[in-house]
Amino acid sequence: MKKRLTMLFLLLSVVIQTVGLAIDFPWEGIIIWSLSVICILAAAYFTKYLPTGKSDK
Repeated sequence: MKKRLTMLFLLLSVVIQTVGLAIDFPWEGIIIWSLSVICILAAAYFTKYLPTGKSDK
């Protein structure tokens, strides 16, 4: 499950940015970009669980 979290957080960042374009309220840019950066940082953290393609033999 953890190896799928990288892609999940990247897609969540895209969704947040897309929704952010549709809404209009004060401080929108700071909130949307902050959430996107948090998602991208989480995605970067979970890259350590991706398979490397090396066999353990």
